[in-house]
Amino acid sequence: MSVDFTESELTTIQNNLDNRWRKEKKEVNMADIEITREGEDKPELFPAAVWEDSNSTFIIIKMDNFKYKSFFYYMTDKRFDTGQDIYNDLHECTDKLLKAQADFLLTKNTKGLNVQIHGKTGI
Repeated sequence: MSVDFTESELTTIQNNLDNRWRKEKKEVNMADIEITREGEDKPELFPAAVWEDSNSTFIIIKMDNFKYKSFFYYMTDKRFDTGQDIYNDLHECTDKLLKAQADFLLTKNTKGLNVQIHGKTGI
């Protein structure tokens, strides 16, 4: 049995998004995602909060009360997560997901760059 997101939970997610994208409004959409739990045979539907940025799709699945799973897709075919399977705190779950994507983009966009800081000028 799945448990839907509450208004408070959706506000928590939206506040994190508004903090990350201050000049651009990101809209959280609701979806149902089919998952087969470990050790189970039948898939179940779980509610998910989904939003998109230019090359990323973010997904937070509510597995149960105070149990959230998160990941993002980059360019529709590369899936990444935060390294933590389940979160009990939605704010932490959302924050870590956004940081994981930001870290990925930073690493992707700076790989191979030779950054040098010069003396007192800092440039």
